[in-house]
Amino acid sequence: MDVDKLNSVQKAAYLLIKQDLRYIYTVMQKINPNESNYIPSMLPYLGVVIDGAEDWLKAVRNSSKCKLFVPLFNEAETIFYEEIRNSIKMWQKDYNKIYTLLEKAYRISDNYFGSVCKPIAKMLKLYDVYGMNDINGVICGNTILCYYYTPFFSYSENNGMYIKLMSIISGQYIKLFDAMADLRVNSTFQFHDRDYGGFIKSPVGNVYNDKFALLSILCQINFLLYGVDKWIINEVPTKLRFGYLLYFSLINIIGQINEKLSIDLSINQKWKSDKFRNAMAHYKLGIVLKESELVIDDLMFGLTEKLFGEDYYTVKTSIYKELEGLAKQIGEYLKLPKLMVYLQQ
Repeated sequence: MDVDKLNSVQKAAYLLIKQDLRYIYTVMQKINPNESNYIPSMLPYLGVVIDGAEDWLKAVRNSSKCKLFVPLFNEAETIFYEEIRNSIKMWQKDYNKIYTLLEKAYRISDNYFGSVCKPIAKMLKLYDVYGMNDINGVICGNTILCYYYTPFFSYSENNGMYIKLMSIISGQYIKLFDAMADLRVNSTFQFHDRDYGGFIKSPVGNVYNDKFALLSILCQINFLLYGVDKWIINEVPTKLRFGYLLYFSLINIIGQINEKLSIDLSINQKWKSDKFRNAMAHYKLGIVLKESELVIDDLMFGLTEKLFGEDYYTVKTSIYKELEGLAKQIGEYLKLPKLMVYLQQ
């Protein structure tokens, strides 16, 4: 891509996309899909990045001043990336809807694994129902969420080949944006999976209920806290982008959870901003920033200064502090061992 043809705001958006693509490139280089469910867990964020990048490329290509010849989605890729991008919107729904969506995925998993075991094992419920992935023992995802995040998933088919085929254009974008450079990662982090059901009891019980829904929220938070923020050593705007999307969504359901369960989870709403959320979901900086307002040495080019009056580091640190605080509250409510909730210092 001839970056010199872009205006200043477009160049800033280009660099934001490049950083996000470097994260995806790092995942492709560092994560073994046979050892962890990390990649299914990150599919919603893959959708946000790649679908957003394609939208941005189309907008730039259609502009009168900058004609670019770039790869765009075919029909199958359009469907795939819209699906995984929309999966992140689950957390924007009312809590009862989230509960129902997770329950449906849980039942499908239970029915499948019950159908492939021996009759006596099925009768006695001695079979695995779902798995959880962890980082150094801290739970950071589960297969029920992965089922929801993976479009057209089938327990009996090769989903990996389908995802690999759909990821080809992601590789093209990584090359187009010159993002083929690893970010530094924490080499002490170990990724594992563990199945639950039957003899291995789930930490929230082997019957679907609100505790499992809260466990899934905890998994989603910890995926960002440790699978993104702590695992990636470089400070990149990708961290705030992903973290803010989840923070913004959870604000809307905490009150509903408290009302249903008669508990008192809390999250500071100080940083709630529709404009910033929309900026995090897309790369159209020009909607918020004028060329004269760009801050070149800021990781988000002045976006947080414009909308919050604070620099990138202050906002990013504050958002992750809120996510970490909520994770600890959920862990305490579920009476989980501390080693499963957050990494010990």
